[in-house]
Amino acid sequence: MSYLSYIMPKLAWFIPLCILLFVGYVVYKNRQRDAQDAYIKEHGVSLDAEISDVVYDKIQRINNYFVVVASVKYNYSDKIFVSKRGFSFLITEKEKIIPGQIIKIRVNRNMPEQFYYEDYQNY
Repeated sequence: MSYLSYIMPKLAWFIPLCILLFVGYVVYKNRQRDAQDAYIKEHGVSLDAEISDVVYDKIQRINNYFVVVASVKYNYSDKIFVSKRGFSFLITEKEKIIPGQIIKIRVNRNMPEQFYYEDYQNY
């Protein structure tokens, strides 16, 4: 019991510190991704990509929207890339988001595997 009395005050600050560090890391990565998306919007190359796979989110929490992770295949500098990224779209556009359809993306010139969906909310 004395060991527990000794260790608990030390854990009382350590556990919230770990949670705070995790939240800080998530915020940092989100801001980094937002900056990368802004760079791609401004300096990227517009391309048409073919949707090769669509995986719907199992728990749809956004009303009137579907959230999916789609794999797209595109040709950039005579190389074929297959990349995956999430986005959301209106329920009325469901028939447009199927494998084989063409979708507009912007590709990072320096790292062609990074892209941004032009017409949708990216995740």
